[in-house]
Amino acid sequence: MIYTTTHFDGKQATDHTLLIGVGVETHKLAVVDQARQLKFAAAYEPANAEPEVSALLDLDFGTVKLAVSDSRYSLIPAEVYDEQQQGTYLSYLPFDGVGTAHVSDIASLGIKLLHQINRVEVEPFMGRFPDAGSYPLVQALLNAVAAHGMQADGPIVVAERHAPWITFGVFNRGRLVYCHDVEDNHVDDFSYHLLGVINQLGSDSGQPTVLLAGDVDQGDSRYERAAAYAQKVVLADSGALTGIHVPAEMAPYQHRFLSLLGLYPCES
Repeated sequence: MIYTTTHFDGKQATDHTLLIGVGVETHKLAVVDQARQLKFAAAYEPANAEPEVSALLDLDFGTVKLAVSDSRYSLIPAEVYDEQQQGTYLSYLPFDGVGTAHVSDIASLGIKLLHQINRVEVEPFMGRFPDAGSYPLVQALLNAVAAHGMQADGPIVVAERHAPWITFGVFNRGRLVYCHDVEDNHVDDFSYHLLGVINQLGSDSGQPTVLLAGDVDQGDSRYERAAAYAQKVVLADSGALTGIHVPAEMAPYQHRFLSLLGLYPCES
């Protein structure tokens, strides 16, 4: 799918930010102007990029940021993080022996994110945009949902599908209590992990709200499974969660771009 506003002018690209979601099966793009307005959005298969996508990637943007779904990460409470113990932390991070581990702050949640992204996946983009910032997708997703998750009255289960993975994030009693990526090759995989997360919350936490994002749609098999297990299931209002103005005609699809729009404020 490709969405663009009628007044998007590629000649003004230097005043805009290009956000790139680097997936395994699908890549996503978004262009946001300085007023935090969404100007362009697209999802495409890397081997079958439409001419509009290729033309967009040829433009010179003022800022370019990449969110990489194929990432390894660990979350550590900032209050106990000790830089001298980074070697110990790394021992818990699956390491491919190729990339370099980095530490990022997610200040809104009070956590340190120790991560390593798959450099093979981003190499084509880094060749085109050598000054681009690269971030694990989970950092962008948590940026997007942190305020909502911490302020919610009851537990929130966030599930964003970026095939062949789903990232689950769970908020309860004003804090992030769980975050993990799992494989999702079949709807039964989704059901198994979602039920596990809900059961771990326990009955004393109350019924969770399930917030779905990414490659899901209302009425599809994963949405229906979630509706069978939780009293309330909603598609993410990405604009409201991230503070990016999403035009009305894009509203039915905005849940697909939650983590990508959450990438906008990311800093190393």
